Amino acid sequence: MTVTTQAPARTDYVALAAELAGRFAERAARHDAEASFPHENFAELVASGYTAMTVPREYGGGGAGLEELCRAQETLATGCASTSFAVNMHVHGIAMIAGIGGPAAERAYRAIAQDGAVIAGGFSEPGVGGNWWHPTTKAEPVEGGYLLNGRKGFFTGFPAADLLFLSAARTDDRGLPEPVGFLVPKPERGVTVTAEWDAAGMRATGSHSLLLDDLFVPEDRMVGRPGALPLMFMQGVHWAWCSFASVFLGIARGALEQVVREQRGRTLHVLDRTVAHLPGVQFRVAEMRTRLAAAEAHLYQAVRADHDTAIAADPLGHYIEMSVMKNSVARLAHEVVVLAMQVQGGSALLSGHPLQRAYRDVVAGLLVPPNSDVTAEWAGKHALGVPVFAEPRWEG
Repeated sequence: MTVTTQAPARTDYVALAAELAGRFAERAARHDAEASFPHENFAELVASGYTAMTVPREYGGGGAGLEELCRAQETLATGCASTSFAVNMHVHGIAMIAGIGGPAAERAYRAIAQDGAVIAGGFSEPGVGGNWWHPTTKAEPVEGGYLLNGRKGFFTGFPAADLLFLSAARTDDRGLPEPVGFLVPKPERGVTVTAEWDAAGMRATGSHSLLLDDLFVPEDRMVGRPGALPLMFMQGVHWAWCSFASVFLGIARGALEQVVREQRGRTLHVLDRTVAHLPGVQFRVAEMRTRLAAAEAHLYQAVRADHDTAIAADPLGHYIEMSVMKNSVARLAHEVVVLAMQVQGGSALLSGHPLQRAYRDVVAGLLVPPNSDVTAEWAGKHALGVPVFAEPRWEG
């Protein structure tokens, strides 16, 4: 007798995101007002399997590709941008870790798929900006592993984290700093929150500042080989920048949907019909749709590119191209929300209106490194055949 088995049903993560976004939207205003972390949202993300989306199927995950990830994150952001932004650190981080693999990555896959573990990543540091391949956190070799000392900023999703993805620099055989990455269980000692996240936008992301003080990390928690961290950023940047761009695209799409709903129902005493009949409103809504379409086209052109070929041919060029796309989408998304504010008028500034939250949240897209000036410099130099990191950068 032959027994056949069927693979588990494939989850539609975009449909799941739409279901979750509806519930998350009901809580978004409260978490924004309180700057509180949406623990209940993360509990639902874990319980539904959303956080296992990008874990490979052979480890019990969803095996979602880049486009499905971006479509899902865009959809989730229409409900709660902070939740979408915070969980993005986890879902795109898993995919980037896959690029360098090894036992630490496989251990993380199982923890996520089987135990519902959540990853938060810490690469931003004071004085480093977006140059994440030059960490100032020190990794001092000790018996069995390393002691980490340094400071981390913008550690998004920290309140929900079970695993911390940390960057540091050890000293190589030549006496030069060598970047390394570690994936460690959230420790009881050695990590201190020095400042809780309190910002104008993305207020519910839990992007705390941390102090690493003699944090012991076992040798086997290193991700990939020493020095591989910059290559991981270059090889996996499409997972990062495309998914982050999708969050801001989702904010803009939500703003357009909000404005259209409201203008269809708003009336003025001097009109015998809704505000939707005013030419100025129509023109701005049309412009919102145009810019949203441009942002979507740029994002999903990047999503569907042949990344393996691009990386093999020119990893730095690939990184720059994805950075240009991320900044372009973020800028267009910001413009869409500004237009939404103009259509809505003064009521959009009221603390209870969803558009004022969208306006504060979408600005974060303009600030996520690498910033627009640096990206433009890289892109221009690369196109002109000028060494991208040549010093001095400018001569007077």
